[in-house]
Amino acid sequence: MELIVDSGSTKAKWIFTDGENIIRQEFTTGINAAQLTREEIRKKIGEIDIRGVQRIRFYGAGCVGGEVNLVVEQELAAASGCSDVCVNSDIVGAAVGTLGTRKGIICILGTGANSALWDGEKIVSKINAGGYILGDEGSGAVMGRQLISDYVKGLTPAWMTDILEEKYGLSYAIVVDKVYRQPMPNRWLAGFAKLLAEHRQDWYVRDLVSSAFRMFIERNVCRYEGWENLECAVVGSIGYYFSIEFREVCSELGVNLQVIKKDPF
Repeated sequence: MELIVDSGSTKAKWIFTDGENIIRQEFTTGINAAQLTREEIRKKIGEIDIRGVQRIRFYGAGCVGGEVNLVVEQELAAASGCSDVCVNSDIVGAAVGTLGTRKGIICILGTGANSALWDGEKIVSKINAGGYILGDEGSGAVMGRQLISDYVKGLTPAWMTDILEEKYGLSYAIVVDKVYRQPMPNRWLAGFAKLLAEHRQDWYVRDLVSSAFRMFIERNVCRYEGWENLECAVVGSIGYYFSIEFREVCSELGVNLQVIKKDPF
């Protein structure tokens, strides 16, 4: 049995196959290897029974190579008893699952954001994602960050402020606690993407979302040589649920967007 894992920061999809057909699929919380300790990675892998698997291909957020990838590989091997384990970044998995052997620009728009130039076999160029503090433009975390920043500064429309305080129970003190004291603030911020999607027709939300996507394209996609003539593919919940808005910005900026998928596999 073969196991393919597609893991973002928020959720992980575990696909068990016989090489041709999917036998079963399971979901767990995400494994971002760059943010977790070995013990935390081991605990998350332990959420699912992978004993007896003969081949594992793991594509994960934060799997930037070196020691980080090795830790994930070792923990997967220990939990499964499998010696054929390969760990790659989630951007490689996204490219394999969308572009396949075609050359193009692959993008991830989920809790975080990422991009790379794919030659049909491997990543040949990559703009650093930067994370939700230094980059991740167009991601759920950055959209949430902008929304909450506006709230903190008193810049959200009155109706949005009312929702944030009455439905979500927010206050300045709670925001400070969630962002600066609690673990995984990027996930907390990304959680507000659902609220934005529910009110996507409002001018404030449309402007926030479109601005985030425009920044992502300008600072990432348009940085790759020959981008004007390359196919662009997108994977991730934010790209998928805001596909109308993303397509509009791509059209505006001349990006040849061909594929948008929620999951690569």
